[in-house]
Amino acid sequence: MIKIHLLWCTIRTGNFPNVHKFWFDRIKDKSLVKTHVLVSTENESNFLKKYFDSINHDNRIVVYQPPYPGVCLPSYKLSSTLEAQDNDIVIFGSDDFTPPQDWDVYLIEKLKNKTGALLVNDGYQAIDFSNMADPVFSIPVMTYDCLLKNNKVIYNPAYTHLCSDAELFLNLKEMNMVIDDRINDTSFVFEHHHWSSGKRKADQNDQSYYSNFEKDKKTWEIRKKLTLKERLKVI
Repeated sequence: MIKIHLLWCTIRTGNFPNVHKFWFDRIKDKSLVKTHVLVSTENESNFLKKYFDSINHDNRIVVYQPPYPGVCLPSYKLSSTLEAQDNDIVIFGSDDFTPPQDWDVYLIEKLKNKTGALLVNDGYQAIDFSNMADPVFSIPVMTYDCLLKNNKVIYNPAYTHLCSDAELFLNLKEMNMVIDDRINDTSFVFEHHHWSSGKRKADQNDQSYYSNFEKDKKTWEIRKKLTLKERLKVI
């Protein structure tokens, strides 16, 4: 039986139950989904334990205080410690994404008997990537054996936050792991409520992420010239 592992690094812990409950309520078979969430403090962990108990949901909570703002290092703490079956599905959730109804059924149907990463509609990235500087996996979805081929990395901690989704796309493309059927799946949208597209207001967390934009951009310009083998290393 395929299980879905929903990975989530939240910096908006107080609002996490509201957003996660939206995801939870749109799962058709809740027994197939386990949430793995990373928080910064034991108090936040205890808060989320009570929430997960209230909805009777399978979970793993990791406590880690990153030394600087950004999703990449925390995401690696979750993905590198994840153990699953090869055909299980890994999806990296976020505070500013909302899924379609029965998203678990959709992902299982798209990835059943496959090894790879599913590019989903996010309400922003164009089908032909024409509105992007580089194609990205804004919401990573992949089989566990695909994650293993990418060295258990979703967002490489060589970055702080930005451009890491572009490197993920490049790696998976070079491994011929990208599954892109978005043109036939326009009714299934994992909506990205990003402040840059006017779908929400930017907050102080967004500002802290973007303070490292130039640094991450320079890192990307260097790393995209590396070989796949070199990019897969975690330093």
